[in-house]
Amino acid sequence: MTRQIRRVADIGVLCIAFGRLFPSTGQPALPGTMQGGALASIEYVYTEKFKQAEDEAKSLIDKNPEHPAGYFFMAVAVDAWMAYYQSSKREEEFYRNCDMAIDKGERWLAKDPSNAWVKFFIGGADGYKGTYESRYERWITSFRHGWKGVSTLMDLAKTNPEIHDINFGVGTYHYWRSSMTKMLWWMPGVGNKCDEGIKEVYDAKNFGVFTKIPACVNLIAILLNEKRFDEADRISDEMLLKYPTTLLFCWGKAQALFGLGRYEDSKQVYEYILSRVESESIDNHYNAALCHFWLAKIFLKMKWYTQSVAECNRMSYYKFDDEIKKRLEKYISEANSIKDQARAASLKMQEPEFTP
Repeated sequence: MTRQIRRVADIGVLCIAFGRLFPSTGQPALPGTMQGGALASIEYVYTEKFKQAEDEAKSLIDKNPEHPAGYFFMAVAVDAWMAYYQSSKREEEFYRNCDMAIDKGERWLAKDPSNAWVKFFIGGADGYKGTYESRYERWITSFRHGWKGVSTLMDLAKTNPEIHDINFGVGTYHYWRSSMTKMLWWMPGVGNKCDEGIKEVYDAKNFGVFTKIPACVNLIAILLNEKRFDEADRISDEMLLKYPTTLLFCWGKAQALFGLGRYEDSKQVYEYILSRVESESIDNHYNAALCHFWLAKIFLKMKWYTQSVAECNRMSYYKFDDEIKKRLEKYISEANSIKDQARAASLKMQEPEFTP
């Protein structure tokens, strides 16, 4: 599963937009001068300048404290920080801003019930909480928040289908819900909407106002999950041309290369990521452990068995807190299996050929 991408795929429901700033509703996405500040905040998110992203969002709140957008963008910036460092330290702050976006949005709609973009931010905030919950595999609350958000967006799609950004949240929900319930397709009300979801997310990528880049993030995760590695690699390259050092897209590139069997190239990207995460002042070792895990898989494929075992061992050198240890359980378990495979293969190579 591509959780590393999805986690941060979860970064959000917004992005820097190039063109199409004012959809055919004639209604600007954000009032007055807020648009520029919002786009600046998102640009900072994708260049990993999280403090500046929060400052821009704070400025939006100061300028228009009754509008939901500023709180939503603040939630985006806070979650981007948490996703980058793989930390839940600011979870309360994230939820507070999501809830403020929903509350302010509902109050705004009481005075201006036809404001489609305010409805979009409300649905996006609920959906955003759902994607955050999925990072920690809290599936019940994830689906509850996700369904509430997607229901708002699907209602909005009936009245404002020209807002392509709606398809980002709806398509993401359709795909992952279907992907996770494939064994239940025979049950009433449960259907396979994977293909439909992928098409919807592509629509947001191509035509969205705020969702072009997040749609790319989610598409990378989805395409990796579908084993459509060529497409995932292509979108990763597209994003890395704009954001060449952004780790979010490096993770996607590395995994796509692994899926394509380009192990040496994948190794180089994971080594770059490892050098970055181990130099951070905030480091709970989650990202570093994942790099060693993937390097162990790569070396096993390359038949470099000693190196594969060494990478598995390096995962145990770190001291993890209880939360991180729990999140890494599956990887550590698989690493033990990789180690056993590498050792067995190494011993087999050393066995002399039997001559009767």
